[in-house]
Amino acid sequence: MRRRARRDLPGAPAGRCGCAAAARRGQGGFALLVALFVVFLLAMALSLVGLSLALRLRLARDEARGTALAALCDAALAETLANFDAGRTAGIDEHPFGGGKIGSQVETIAPRRYRITATARFAGRSRAVLADAVRDDQGTYVLHWRRLPL
Repeated sequence: MRRRARRDLPGAPAGRCGCAAAARRGQGGFALLVALFVVFLLAMALSLVGLSLALRLRLARDEARGTALAALCDAALAETLANFDAGRTAGIDEHPFGGGKIGSQVETIAPRRYRITATARFAGRSRAVLADAVRDDQGTYVLHWRRLPL
């Protein structure tokens, strides 16, 4: 013979199957909805933080490439000016230097006056600098230089 559960007995206190349980069941659905909403908000906040960090990383990487390109252009110009002091007024062929490539072209404007176009390539980007230089008895010096737009 089967024993009757206590909850099946008449006059038994309300337990899991009583009316209080029915009220809690509705609250459980609401709690689940609130929990899912909190998880959604947390995911959105984390995605915004991730996007912000990715943007900062890209900006820092671009700044580092720009700095490296500027240094390589300066190196190409310095190497060309050193060649002037050694008596060679031709430009330098493109060659590897400092993780990139540098080169220059020299154009004679007037006797002892030259226009130098120094180029640098690094990480898929390039930059060029145009400089006017004078070579006289006191040495070689740059009168004017500017970065060329590419």
